[in-house]
Order: sequence, then C-alpha cells, then structure tokens
Amino acid sequence: MAQRYKIFTWPAHQQYLFELAQGDFDFYIPAGQNASFTQQFSTQKNVTEVDLSMIKNLDFDLILFQDEESYQTGQFKILSEQQRQLPKVYLEHHPPKQHPTNAKHFVEDADVQLVYTNYYNALMWDNNQLKVSVIENGVPVSAISFSGENAQGVVVLEEFPADGRVTGADIFRQVKEALPIAVVRIGEDGVSYQNLAEKISGYRFLFCPDRYASPQFSIFKAMMLGMPVAGLATTALPTIIENEVSGFVHSDLNYLIGKMQTLINDAQLAIQMGGKAHGQASGSFSSNRFLSEWNRFFTHTIAGNLAVLTRI
Repeated sequence: MAQRYKIFTWPAHQQYLFELAQGDFDFYIPAGQNASFTQQFSTQKNVTEVDLSMIKNLDFDLILFQDEESYQTGQFKILSEQQRQLPKVYLEHHPPKQHPTNAKHFVEDADVQLVYTNYYNALMWDNNQLKVSVIENGVPVSAISFSGENAQGVVVLEEFPADGRVTGADIFRQVKEALPIAVVRIGEDGVSYQNLAEKISGYRFLFCPDRYASPQFSIFKAMMLGMPVAGLATTALPTIIENEVSGFVHSDLNYLIGKMQTLINDAQLAIQMGGKAHGQASGSFSSNRFLSEWNRFFTHTIAGNLAVLTRI
C-alpha cells in the first residue's frame, strides 16, 4: 500500500485544494476558514482544520504554499523551526502582475520546489534561475452531459474575483450588449464548484472574458461535460481551446461575438464542438493524470530527488 503523505497548506485556492484532496493525501490547514470552505469541504475527511496553537505539535511530510503571504510571513508565525526545514513546495497559480515579463518571482530559495499550473505562467515569470515544474489542472469526468438547449451563453464568476480589468469586466459588458449571456456566480443561488456542471450544462457555450488570468476551473469543467468554450486568446487559454474545433479563442472581440452568435443560432454545431472539447479534456485534463503527477511529484520532493524539472 502506498504511503499517504501528510501535507500542511493554506487553502488560498479552495477549488484547487478540493481537486487535489481527491488524491491519497492528508491535508492539514489552519482552523477558522470561512463558511464557503466549510460547505465545500464538509465531507472531505482527508482535509483537517488544526487549531493554530496545535500546529507546531504535528508531524508533516511536506509544506505546500499557495500564496505569497503564507510564504513570506505566515509560515514564521505558525510553523516550528523544525517544520520549516521540511521539503517545501510553492504552487504559483497566477501570471506575474507587476510586469508581464520582467517580474521576479519572490521565491528565490533553491530548496523550495516552484510549481506552476500552466506553461504560460512559468514562461512569463522571472524564476531567478530556479528549476521549475508544471502540473496542469485536472478535473474528474462529469456525470452531467451537455445539452445546450438554452440558446444563451454563460459566464461563471469565481467566488473571489480578481481586479475587474484583469477578469475582463468591461469585455463582459460589451458582449452582454450584443448577445444573450447569463451569469452564474459561485457561492450564490446554491451554486458551488461541486454542482457547477449541472448549473451550466443547458447553456449553449461558456464565455471566458478574462484578460490576464490563469484559466478558471470552470473552463475545464465545461470542456469535460462536453461544452464549447469561447474566450480571449490570452495567457494559457489558446493552449487549452483549439480555435474553431473545441471552441473559439481570439484577440478580436468582434470575431468572438460573431462566432458566439453562430453557436446561439446552431445548437448542433455547439454539440459537435462540445464533443471535441470533451475529448480534449479527457485526454489532457483528467483528474487521474492530475493526481498521478502530483503523487509522483510529492514522492520525489519528499525523497529530495525531483524527477522531472523544466528550466524556463
């Protein structure tokens, strides 16, 4: 039987942690998370909240950072000196914000394994000559099938959205004026990450207005249920969506509006393209691949011998 690793982390990205927690790992996090966290993780037995005063007394195999605050200050407040000597991984979810190409990543310690969620982010950050790894997102196969019966597009708003220009609030308003686009917001009207597929499956396509952000989990979920995706050809999205095959990606908003109108008018085309999206997601973004790569990565990192590294 394979060893179950005991990993301490801060749940800065709840949905990512939820997907990662589907693997054979035991996660420990600081107690006192918000109601949304409690709802999402209420049945997740391998994610344990620990009182701050008790954290230093526990044995872990690895420390996983997912945000700058926990790396720069949080670890020194709640972890013991011995725990801070454990193998450490920093998981970077975002492209650089200060400057698209010249921003230096704040992780400079060669003993910290730096991991990115996509190759675009790894390419754009200045990684201080550190070796980095990329583990792309993965989602489980959906039990819900795409119907596309509703001749509307849908935009999914994350629970804690980034800056409005980053997430394309102005772009969404332009598209909303031209096309029927519904909005589904995580955390409102009974919508959660777990039932998101059910909530969006009847719409004709998913539209992603993000201008400069890592692709949301909703994109992978939509593709896995067999739904076409339309979005701006920025950051990593052009490597996920094949234009005019599994959806539409372009920097010309007028082009995208025209193609989304075509999908609204042609349900069969949406179903056909959604089938291609499902095939691509099943091949590249499956939960099995995602968890297998993380398990292998944790194993080698804890052993002090990372197997595959990419220098960007």
